[in-house]
Amino acid sequence: VGSVMKVMTVAAALDKGTITPNWTYNDQAVMDMAGIQVQNWDRQAHGLVDTTGVLVQSLNVGAANISLAMGPTDFYAYMSRFGFGRLTGVNLEGEGSGTMHIPGDPDWSESNLLTNAYGQGIAVTPLQMITAVSALANDGLMMQPNIVAKIVNGDQVNIAQPIALGRPITQETAHI
Repeated sequence: VGSVMKVMTVAAALDKGTITPNWTYNDQAVMDMAGIQVQNWDRQAHGLVDTTGVLVQSLNVGAANISLAMGPTDFYAYMSRFGFGRLTGVNLEGEGSGTMHIPGDPDWSESNLLTNAYGQGIAVTPLQMITAVSALANDGLMMQPNIVAKIVNGDQVNIAQPIALGRPITQETAHI
């Protein structure tokens, strides 16, 4: 999940209004909170970093700051809207739902809010991730994935129809 989850965290925070494209924070390489230590992948402090910098430099501390600012209610509401923790409904047998613990679950702790923001402690399938990321390229509209375009059984042809799963973010946020 890793760095791609940072894209979803930033999109959610932009959509909620928690951050703006001009938001900044002072990156010190490490964040001690909730009984854990979040570190950037390169173990370096990057100083004053804006929203784009969090993504370009793939900063774990930046993503954790963003999810912390959102708070667990809004953060997990958006992650759910992006389809994490549930089936996409793809027309293929054996799909997995991944695992996303939320507040109230016995396995959730405050540290999950920090680590989930950059893709640790959460399990999503590649299909869930591409479905969620595709919503950004599709003006915020998330579509159900299809593997099979049509099924032909004798004279019967069943053509897969596009199905919208929802709009996790606005069109304006997707463009940002």
